[in-house]
Amino acid sequence: MTSSPQRFEQNSHEAPAPLRNVSLATFRFPGAISVHWFINLRWVAVLGQFVTILAVWKLFQVPLNVEPLLITVAVTAFSNLILMFWYLSYRRTVVAPAHSRLWHYVLAIVMAVDLILLTCLLYFSGGPTNPFWIFFFVNLCLAGVELKAGIAWCLNFLAVFCFAYLLFDHQSLDVQGLEQLLPAIRKTSQITLVHNGVFCAFITCASVIVSFSTLVTSRLRQRDEDLRLLESQRIRGEKLEALGTLAAGAAHELATPLGTIAVIVGELQHAFKNHDIDPQIREDVTIIRAELDRCRAILNHMSAQAGEGSVEKKINVTGAELLDLIIKEVKDQDRVTVTITPAAKRCSMMLEPYVTAQALRGMIKNALEASAPESDVRVDMVSSGNNLQLTVEDKGEGIPEHILSRVGEPFFTTKGTGKGMGLGIFLARTVVERLGGTMKVASVPGKGTTVSCQLPCQQNQ
Repeated sequence: MTSSPQRFEQNSHEAPAPLRNVSLATFRFPGAISVHWFINLRWVAVLGQFVTILAVWKLFQVPLNVEPLLITVAVTAFSNLILMFWYLSYRRTVVAPAHSRLWHYVLAIVMAVDLILLTCLLYFSGGPTNPFWIFFFVNLCLAGVELKAGIAWCLNFLAVFCFAYLLFDHQSLDVQGLEQLLPAIRKTSQITLVHNGVFCAFITCASVIVSFSTLVTSRLRQRDEDLRLLESQRIRGEKLEALGTLAAGAAHELATPLGTIAVIVGELQHAFKNHDIDPQIREDVTIIRAELDRCRAILNHMSAQAGEGSVEKKINVTGAELLDLIIKEVKDQDRVTVTITPAAKRCSMMLEPYVTAQALRGMIKNALEASAPESDVRVDMVSSGNNLQLTVEDKGEGIPEHILSRVGEPFFTTKGTGKGMGLGIFLARTVVERLGGTMKVASVPGKGTTVSCQLPCQQNQ
């Protein structure tokens, strides 16, 4: 379960350090494609706005108030420069800035600024009579894809407000028949049927776009999450199969030397019967024999399980029986404080008793090793509804936050060299999840670690 952070430094890979030197000549931002794409899109928008203003003014001879339009485009370009340099600075301190909460807030603010700048451009170029007001929908579609639904709807309300203001007031273009179509309400002091129709159509289209884009995006994200979960389960299954093969090989290779040791120990015990031997030596040989028998039983079980995943039959086991199976082979039982509620004693589960008890016992073993010799380990079993919860709490040094997410990976350990293989939590999690349960690991550095397992069960009266 836990060990000191110093031990971790000797046995595990460090988290990748944030990039410190970033050239301003490259804007591809590795690992943050959406950010790169968004910043480049804003540069394209700046260029497109500038070219459009010049084309309408010079090519089509439309009288425009060019100065405020160019100032608005310049403000857009300047804001994009600020965004770009801020991001280059921010990513030096964060490993994955594109997935951070701060970046999403910044993105929402930038999109809100873009809506206001678009409103300014339209205000000085005919308002709702300018066909480029349709770019409101482009911004809203982008918001629905990149941002959370709540923020996207807030931007939708902002866009509706901006469009309503353009209907109320804007600088008209001196183009024949254009102003009579949608005159500014402030000038005429009259809301016509055309105003109402255009406004209702805008609200409807904007709401449909935001609703559809956020829905599709959420479904895609959920699908990606499901695919990642399936891939994780497949990889875990392959690792478990490899471990089974490794266990069968180990059982086969260790059987011969253990058998030889057992024969020698048996001959020693037989010879002791005819000689006066120190009682301490007799006791030591007896312990050796008992531990050999235990090792052979474990190896026989490993060998039997390797071919079919598990040959042990599932039987109905109560919470009290499961806890007894777990505790009875724990060393230093005097350091383990066990509590179980009456409801937990009665609830029953269909499981493989040996495999399940062996896997869950590993959590207690880890807790004992992580705690000081004078510290106790607390084991609680409670029942809530149709779930049985087993909690193991130690008083060790805890697990650093930056490696807590790696706990449960096969062959990842925070223990010293030769003191563990990093399989205990992995096997326990695998057995628990195979039974339809869940496992959570929580740790506070300096105070200890708590591992909680929840298993589905049936309440018996």
